[in-house]
Amino acid sequence: MRKTIQLLLFLIVQIPLVPMATIGLVLAIYKEYAVPKRLGISPTTLGATKNKWLMHYFGTRPDEATVNFFKWLPVESQLGYLAWSSAAIIANRVTGFTPSFAAVPEPGTETLATFQNPKTLEFDRIMEGYVDQVEQVVVMGAGFDLRVLEFPAEKNVKVFELDPKKRSKPKTRETEESGNRT
Repeated sequence: MRKTIQLLLFLIVQIPLVPMATIGLVLAIYKEYAVPKRLGISPTTLGATKNKWLMHYFGTRPDEATVNFFKWLPVESQLGYLAWSSAAIIANRVTGFTPSFAAVPEPGTETLATFQNPKTLEFDRIMEGYVDQVEQVVVMGAGFDLRVLEFPAEKNVKVFELDPKKRSKPKTRETEESGNRT
């Protein structure tokens, strides 16, 4: 019954906010896909940041550093995400409603929308449990994940983040010929 009431409140709040949510979604999608393409940044580098931002706003995982970073990241729109998720955030504050994309599912029930949340919490658990026992941490494909700044802070731990260098398009006969026409 509680979940039904939570969902009902979300829908009651969402209906009048549909125009704002739509504008927010368009803004978020534009900044997430068009801007990174122009800047040469892969949209996949934003996955951890976006999920941690959502988890913060729904109380799943507090992360002020990511929220502050998100505000200034040119390839994300905090305003767009707030507008898009405002009804869910309001319903969360009033009834505890948590949409699936911000929830932590039971092991084995993860979906494409929720698999990153338990992965985030598991990585946090590992970092918290072992950061005092290691000399270095290597994170492969970190993207814009700020987590490595949080756990090794004030500890004598070296952190290495390995991200692939952006590859330029391979030259083809067609691109070589068009380049020679100048």
